[in-house]
Amino acid sequence: MYLWNRQFVVDPGKFFEGVAGIVEVTEYLNSMGTHKSDVWLPAMVGTVGTVGVTTRTESLALFDEERSAAFSDAGFQEMAGRVGSCLAANPEDTMWRIAHVAGERGDVPAVSSVVNWDVHPAELEGSIGFAIGMAEFQHELNGTTVVVGTSQWGRPNAVSMILNYDSIAEFEAASDAVLAEGSFLERLKGAVGRPETIQSGVMRRIT
Repeated sequence: MYLWNRQFVVDPGKFFEGVAGIVEVTEYLNSMGTHKSDVWLPAMVGTVGTVGVTTRTESLALFDEERSAAFSDAGFQEMAGRVGSCLAANPEDTMWRIAHVAGERGDVPAVSSVVNWDVHPAELEGSIGFAIGMAEFQHELNGTTVVVGTSQWGRPNAVSMILNYDSIAEFEAASDAVLAEGSFLERLKGAVGRPETIQSGVMRRIT
């Protein structure tokens, strides 16, 4: 299983137009093939103007085939052109291979908190192991589904943890429970990675 991610940064002066356009293009692409993409916005934290689009896929080849076919579609070309005029920077794509799931992956969640970081290639195995241990700890503590991914495409030697929730209230309660349990900071001492590269955010699905 893979998770494809595209990150847009919309011009603040064209924010609502840009978000509406990204949703329109995403829904149009969803109607053309077997893959379903979802659109996300930051929930309280993150860069204002950021819009994420994610797609789960079992086959990189099929996903590429379906998305490539859109480039010859006049409707897609027109909609994508309108979105382009609303952006503050070029979109950035990454592809993540799912290394582990603590809990039931299930449907795409309403809210996700995301933490990712880069690691020296020689320490990638240890970093993935640390992430899996943290994922299992959090799942066992409060039932949160935690997905661990690793990337060699777009962001090489990177590790990601995606925690899935039904609501911001559930995210808050789960986060409080992790800190109240008492061992979180001690567990962090076993982290493997480059701390200056850590990125985190909370995203809300809008489609």
